[in-house]
Amino acid sequence: MIPCVYRVVKGPTIPDRVVALDAMTLSIVATLGVYSFIQGSVFFMDVALVLSIITFIGTITISKYLDEGVVF
Repeated sequence: MIPCVYRVVKGPTIPDRVVALDAMTLSIVATLGVYSFIQGSVFFMDVALVLSIITFIGTITISKYLDEGVVF
């Protein structure tokens, strides 16, 4: 996570920062999945699913903005 945080803060380009944020979110989602399995609670899996969806939509939106200059 520390290299991802560093890349988000000091990334030379915006795409580098987006990829680092995706990697950081992936590690958080994996941690939530393991924690949910250990605790036997589905609540954390719901949180992981919502976090994954929000990250995916954000990545697509930023990619479209960087490519075309507009979102809609």
